[in-house]
Amino acid sequence: MEVTGTSEVFGLEHDADVGNVRRRFATLAQAAGLDESRTGDAALIATEASTNVLKHAQHGGALIAPITRGGSSGVALVAWDRGPGMNVEACLRDGMSTAGTAGAGLGAISRLASRWDAYSRRGQGTVVTATVFAHEPVSPARFAVGGVCVPYPGMTRSGDAWAMHVEGDVTSVIVVDGLGHGDGAAEAAAAVIASFRTRPLDAPGDILMRADQAARPTRGAGATVARVDGREQTCVVAGVGNVQPWLIGESQRQLVTQHGTLGQATPKLRDERYPFPAGTTLVIHSDGLKSRWNLGAHPGLLACAPYTIAATLWRDFGRGRDDAIVVVLREGP
Repeated sequence: MEVTGTSEVFGLEHDADVGNVRRRFATLAQAAGLDESRTGDAALIATEASTNVLKHAQHGGALIAPITRGGSSGVALVAWDRGPGMNVEACLRDGMSTAGTAGAGLGAISRLASRWDAYSRRGQGTVVTATVFAHEPVSPARFAVGGVCVPYPGMTRSGDAWAMHVEGDVTSVIVVDGLGHGDGAAEAAAAVIASFRTRPLDAPGDILMRADQAARPTRGAGATVARVDGREQTCVVAGVGNVQPWLIGESQRQLVTQHGTLGQATPKLRDERYPFPAGTTLVIHSDGLKSRWNLGAHPGLLACAPYTIAATLWRDFGRGRDDAIVVVLREGP
């Protein structure tokens, strides 16, 4: 279970941008408690992933963020482009590179990262994700969860936020969108997250009604809480405002939420129960993602790690003019 903080956004257009990503990623790694050796690994991962973007696609971008998993702290990286794409498995073999080089980039990332993943389609580009931890995290829980949280362009604080709680086979996730942007939105989202953490085992609707009180001194927020029970194979959801939950299995289905704003005008919230059979994926996002998205042009994406799925959805469907958050949950490590 990996909870990423707000991402820092970097463009990758020139060689100097690679150095910017490397230095900042190393700084975050040191702040997360990584020793000199693992900080060096993180710096090399950032260099290889960023350089690959310039080699294969000439331009793209990177997201870097702090991350926690099972009590361990670390750093997370996304490197993305919209270039020609690559054969990931072939690029891992010695001597194979779509840039005509030795193909060491992905190989180095795969050896040094605590976890790494990649999604690529011919003509649609590539998304590479990697995490580096100070200590190896504890064994994974029943469900894997990952997300990206990106601030409004030009800002460092995001008005979107998320958190989760694991209790055996049950995982609860909350995704919040504070009204507006900047400090005021971030404070509203933080109040809702803090309220969730006090009693995360309550029913989702009750969590949001309590969060409504916590958000009263702030400008308000929208939020969705989803609780997935692996033993019962159910997903219970309550939501208010513009944070949209989806279930993806044999089809893609947007779930029911209610109009209103936590801290301002919140109706009596009700829990909605849905089946969550094996192979189902839950996606929750703010309105920083376009409302009409689908995975029809992304075959194989759901087999990737949740962090990679979230990053790819942000790359391809983000509005680019708002805070944006995408959180993905599915069964598996």
